Amino acid sequence: MEESRAFDLEAFAQRLRELIAPEKPTAFAERAGVKQPTLFKYLRPPANLSPSLDIVAKLAEAGGCSIDWLVWARGEGPEAATGFVKIPRFAGTLAAGAGSWNEGRRQLDYIPFTSEFLRKRFGRTSANGLSILEARGDSMEATIADGGLLLIDETDRRIVDGIFAFTLDGDARVKRIRKLTDGLMLISDNPAYPPETVSGEDLAKLQIIGRVLWVGQTL
Repeated sequence: MEESRAFDLEAFAQRLRELIAPEKPTAFAERAGVKQPTLFKYLRPPANLSPSLDIVAKLAEAGGCSIDWLVWARGEGPEAATGFVKIPRFAGTLAAGAGSWNEGRRQLDYIPFTSEFLRKRFGRTSANGLSILEARGDSMEATIADGGLLLIDETDRRIVDGIFAFTLDGDARVKRIRKLTDGLMLISDNPAYPPETVSGEDLAKLQIIGRVLWVGQTL
């Protein structure tokens, strides 16, 4: 007998937030024909919430997505109608030295990317697993400037050669990582900063946030 698939309430709430932004939830609720308390219950779901099909259908129709996408992240999302994918930007900085990364991170807004750009450049068709964070410091110049916005794939945490966002000893950082036989080398693109080696017990302190896919910055 096939095992039933567990429903992820938090992922559902995140997709609903993506669907609504940048529209105000109160306005979206009115347009969808859903009571505001009901909508906010779906945005901040209690542990025992079971989505109601009639409400989900109204939300999907108002947001221009399929029910399958809203419930299971399959099928056509809102970007199918608009041509844009909204990537969430979070409050949190990635630095050359000390940085900040909050597991209860706060979402600031969304930054839109065209569906065509994400598909052609990264083979992605939705915002699932993608996030945007801000870089601080000059250790990765000229690749990443101070204040640059980083598109991060949090589903790609394989430790391979490349530029990654990570935490080490509680500091959130972004560096070029190179694998060694007995550890990792953290490389700054700015030659003023010497490489760092992480090995032994220190490897357990390093947690990958995700691979950096794209950098956006002003001149």
